[in-house]
Amino acid sequence: MDFHIPTAMQLTATMTMIIGLALAFTITGYPRFLQYPMRLWVRGLLIQPFSYALFSLRGQIPDWLSIIVANTLLSISFVHLVLALYVYNRKPAKLPLMIAIVAMTFIGETLLTYVWPSLYGRICLMSLLLALMCGLGIKAIYQRVEVITRPEHLVAIMLLVGGLIMLARILRVPDVGMLSLTASTAMQGIVFTYASLLPVIATSGFLLMCGERLNKHLTQLATLDPLTGVYNRRTMTELASKAVAASKRHGGALSLLIIDIDHFKRINDQFGHEAGDLALCRFVELVGEVLRESDVFARLGGEEFVVILPDSDERAAIEIAERIRQRLADSDFSVSGWQVPLRVSIGVGMLGPAISDLETLLRMTDHAMYEAKRNGRNRVVPVSAMHSQSALDFGTRESPQ
Repeated sequence: MDFHIPTAMQLTATMTMIIGLALAFTITGYPRFLQYPMRLWVRGLLIQPFSYALFSLRGQIPDWLSIIVANTLLSISFVHLVLALYVYNRKPAKLPLMIAIVAMTFIGETLLTYVWPSLYGRICLMSLLLALMCGLGIKAIYQRVEVITRPEHLVAIMLLVGGLIMLARILRVPDVGMLSLTASTAMQGIVFTYASLLPVIATSGFLLMCGERLNKHLTQLATLDPLTGVYNRRTMTELASKAVAASKRHGGALSLLIIDIDHFKRINDQFGHEAGDLALCRFVELVGEVLRESDVFARLGGEEFVVILPDSDERAAIEIAERIRQRLADSDFSVSGWQVPLRVSIGVGMLGPAISDLETLLRMTDHAMYEAKRNGRNRVVPVSAMHSQSALDFGTRESPQ
């Protein structure tokens, strides 16, 4: 029984259109950062059926529609799918190359239809361009440092198979009995079987990719402060508890900094809360330049932050705190052209015989930070340097403005 190519084209067009429309209805439920690549993918799916529909009408409609327009639409469709992968992986889209591929499709198909008519030439041109786009899609997936997920491998495999089929289509000696694209041959059967499977399998893989990215995003929201990108208080408590346990188990030093931005309320009052948010982000950026990879940086709330310093005694922690204080004091942060000084008060605490648990370490380091406030701000105060009993009072304290 022959593989009826026009029927296969119509079925592929129908199935691709249904998948594209179904996906279009689900996009709004995803976060904005995923909606753009998904829109590109949907556009590619929704353009593709028109191409296959025109292919299936070869001989019943003018050649400029069933050959030139159909192949150009197919090229545009694949360009959208490849661009979706680049955008998803936050890679710069190769727009000039993509535009060149579409232009080559249009010009090449026109010349090989009306100037130098050649069915095999048209097949070779489109197969080469489609193989090229499959290769670009694979490159978009693997050209990054993060771990590649299984759904990404699935999409890459589908593109690899497609590229190999297209290359085999070029290398295979043309069948002299193949008078038109819709003639039933073994290679055409393979090509259109793949074309019918691609929208289903590749789109399923792309949706799984988006699902994994969404889960990763939700995990980050649960562990990170949404404004500054450092750990939130809950995550800090978990990581600090593990650090304390490891310090006790292995006998290593563990210190902690509590940092509060001086006069932060003035920034909000004078320049607005947006300026305050910018100041917090700049603060985090500057502090991050001083810290080591092993240090844990978290936001306790408002303008108060904590840094956990594994394998650091009090002396080393004071040195780090002083570098942070100086780095911020020397910064050139400005709002609307106005210089805004970033000054901080820092308390330094260390785990030891007198401070043997996380709660006490946090509380006493917090008192040290407020002692720095009381002594004039823009300074570092270690717990060991506090002499007054009031500074060590664990009761209620009044926060200086």
